[in-house]
Amino acid sequence: MDSNRETNTRTLHYYFLSWQFDASQDELRAPDSQVVIKLEPQVARLLELFVASPNTVLSRDALSEALWPDTIVESNSLYQLLTKLRRILNDSAREPRFIKTVPKRGYVFIAPVALRQPQARAHTEIQSASATEPAATGKKHARLLVLPIIAACFSAIAYFSSAPEPIAVPHYEVEDITYDLGLEFDVTAHTSKPLLAYVDDFNTLVISDKQGNQNARLSFDNRVAKPTWHPAQDWLAFWQYQGDGCRLLIVNAQGQQLHQSQGLPCYHIQAPTWHSDTQLIATVRDKAGTHAYQYNIDSKRYIPIPLKLNKGDKLITALRGWDEQTYYLVKDANLHSRLITLDAKVQMRWPYPVWLIAYDPKHHSMITNDSSKHHNLIATTRDGQQYPVIATPQGLFSSLSVDNQGDIFSAAESWQVNIRDKDNLPIFSSSSHDYLPVTNSLGETAFMSRRTGACEIYLHSNDRVIQLTHHTGDEYVNFVTWSPDNAYILANRESRLLLLDRSGVVQTFTPQLSHSLSHFGWLDSDTLWASDGHEVLIYSKSGQLQRRYNVSSDLLLFDHRAQNWLVFKHSAIYRVTDLSVLLSDKSRLASLAPQAYHQVTNPRLRDGFLYWQSAWSKTDHIWRISLDGNTQPELLKTQNLLWHYDIAADGTLLIAKMESVEGDIKRLSAK
Repeated sequence: MDSNRETNTRTLHYYFLSWQFDASQDELRAPDSQVVIKLEPQVARLLELFVASPNTVLSRDALSEALWPDTIVESNSLYQLLTKLRRILNDSAREPRFIKTVPKRGYVFIAPVALRQPQARAHTEIQSASATEPAATGKKHARLLVLPIIAACFSAIAYFSSAPEPIAVPHYEVEDITYDLGLEFDVTAHTSKPLLAYVDDFNTLVISDKQGNQNARLSFDNRVAKPTWHPAQDWLAFWQYQGDGCRLLIVNAQGQQLHQSQGLPCYHIQAPTWHSDTQLIATVRDKAGTHAYQYNIDSKRYIPIPLKLNKGDKLITALRGWDEQTYYLVKDANLHSRLITLDAKVQMRWPYPVWLIAYDPKHHSMITNDSSKHHNLIATTRDGQQYPVIATPQGLFSSLSVDNQGDIFSAAESWQVNIRDKDNLPIFSSSSHDYLPVTNSLGETAFMSRRTGACEIYLHSNDRVIQLTHHTGDEYVNFVTWSPDNAYILANRESRLLLLDRSGVVQTFTPQLSHSLSHFGWLDSDTLWASDGHEVLIYSKSGQLQRRYNVSSDLLLFDHRAQNWLVFKHSAIYRVTDLSVLLSDKSRLASLAPQAYHQVTNPRLRDGFLYWQSAWSKTDHIWRISLDGNTQPELLKTQNLLWHYDIAADGTLLIAKMESVEGDIKRLSAK
């Protein structure tokens, strides 16, 4: 066999079970799941040695000589490479599907392998890459000839199976770790030590063993969230909300504080990820979006991580995965999810929103929610194979953590969201998930509900509840409002606007905004407006663009009675009749304290009063200010889990809040 024959062989792709290996690019692909893994050069060389001579025992000496010619290496170097390769392939030394250990002889690649020509475009690219390789590469390839490769015989007996070989699916048994009434959530399990931690009723951090026996209870003035154990040490990192920011704290297993960071502006956070003994990856959402930071414990600095995201992408979280590397979960504009590394290489894809994820180090898989309305748990291996983990109990799983034994620890939560009247009675039912109530002057209430699992718009009129939309997707509804003449309802599904009457959807269109839709409403009964916080677009009811204003704001509302705009910006409320006029002290209605302005949302107008929501230390507030003379904001309500509200005809608040909230920590033991 000459070097030309060997170069031609490297332009082909190796196929084995569910994998496709491009040796010239060091790329391993799972065609069915679109996974592309860029292998370390030496890992790729080891895989090439195996697939080039399947069903042949390769001795340790022959492999070492081919991988490290004329070099002295440590005795466990080959073992370390082999361990990495097995992890990537989701292979097991005890029950191998690919690489089998032959005692005292070496290793053999047992999966069927086929050489196939790639598609024309890929072939051209590979040929170009081969043509530019330095001459030294030929010497490296020649070392492969030391191994007993009989290409003609191999081609004759090899075959390709497009269906992955079934994997050994673990069975899970469920047991309760906590039983007390109340809400226990945000659980984290230490990967190797008998340690567990979770949050109890928002302000208490509990540290226990994995049977639930408590070691420490740490109480705080403000909410704490998202604890994470160090993978080797007994160090526990978690967040505490403080005013308009969040800070990281680190304690040991006895609850003694080891570190405290400076505050970081935030709306919402995800569990930190340990990158090393002195660095963590923090995922934080603020007014501008969700960002990833590298936090350095020694310097107490947050350094932004430059993730390469596409337009419409949203970072969900970061986590440790294969080879103890950091991976980033991203949701795109189509609500599909993908797992990427810092170099933007895609490791996994899901055709639906993944919001719950954890790495299973024993089975080398990602545990996530599935696409069902119940959000059951499934596992996905690196080659794209999936298997069910468990059906969701009543409620849903809200956090996940997996230890080295493959045991899954999760918080199973249940609740309901009811819209309650001034007598604190549910208006529509006693066990619904009803949000975004808005009542018109006729006494009819439009609202969004997740009774079916999807976000649907309903109308409560004449003591009847009518479902106006029938949707099967995952798009979320953020706001609902009536037209001034009470004839139409305006709502959204993510970036699209929906116009409805009392029988259903009349019109739908997507505003031509540069950023994500943030708010919308009515100018009059025939004219709509939409804003992304940077500009305001005016549309006809049929969806025709009429005018565009360049106006930056944190929140916007149009007052039909006074025919002016109410603009939230720079911690103040401004009142203007023309959006093309610059805001000034003269147009300022009121300045707002930080507690009244942070995370401002959900504005309402009723009988000369402006209402809105804010959040401070992750606690929800409802405010009111008179538009006629009294310009001092009045705090009406303070409460956790206050989702939305409406104003009754007599001015009392109708609150949509989470209630009957229960959460227990469960252990799913792998058998």
